[in-house]
Amino acid sequence: MHFDKWRPQEKPILPKPNFYKGDFIIMFTTENCKVFVSHDNSKTGIDSFNLLAGDVRQMYNGATPKTENALETYASRGIIPEDCTGTCGQNCPGCYAKRMTRYTMTFVHAAENTFFVKLDPAAAVQALEAAIYADGNAPELFRVHDTGDFMIDVDDNGQPGEKSFIYFSEMCEMMKRHPETHFGAYTKCNALVYRYGVDNLPVNFSLQCSPWAGVSEPIADLPQFIYDDGSNPEISALPHCPAVDCHGHRTGIQCKTCGYCYHAKRGARRAVYAH
Repeated sequence: MHFDKWRPQEKPILPKPNFYKGDFIIMFTTENCKVFVSHDNSKTGIDSFNLLAGDVRQMYNGATPKTENALETYASRGIIPEDCTGTCGQNCPGCYAKRMTRYTMTFVHAAENTFFVKLDPAAAVQALEAAIYADGNAPELFRVHDTGDFMIDVDDNGQPGEKSFIYFSEMCEMMKRHPETHFGAYTKCNALVYRYGVDNLPVNFSLQCSPWAGVSEPIADLPQFIYDDGSNPEISALPHCPAVDCHGHRTGIQCKTCGYCYHAKRGARRAVYAH
């Protein structure tokens, strides 16, 4: 299934990002964008901020019934995504983010967050900060990107562009303002990390390399979180995430209980069984 199925073909392709809504074209501005924080994910038990991942047009081609339901529901609201490019620059088989966004509101919220970040990354991070700390209570842990990554645009060489660097930098500066919260994220955007500087990362930001399916190389000194598909004995011998057993089934142990990924030490390596 392609998103083109819902796009009014007679309408012109306008500057992205935008939504078509009925007979009107809704251009996102910083005045009508908003962020969505996902609360208490059943697997992690931790609030998170999520973006679309991968090439969404490829990811949802041949969609499952649940995914079709999500997309049909999105379209039934009169909103048709015009720019659905994801943020990790990959389209890995078995993508965890692809499975997460089968669900209607998960998809909708990740999509709307993505549009905001692509439009104005600094304003989006400012809005996110306000949302996280709106009630005056600082969360102990916060997940950046259950789905998605920091690559919101690309340069002429296919690497993360200037907006991506602004987004990554603004996120790091926001974290530095809130040392009471430990933030965790996984990334394949090595170029952004090198440009920002490993030694400049916030002390309360556990950023782990995620060399899944060989699509990125480890970054020196950063912890690694490695997908174990059983093909590499060295990886299979590493300590594993307790949330997933060796058969790929959830154990019921939440990230909130474990906490490893929010306090991972530099150079540490941990794997997670394929699931």
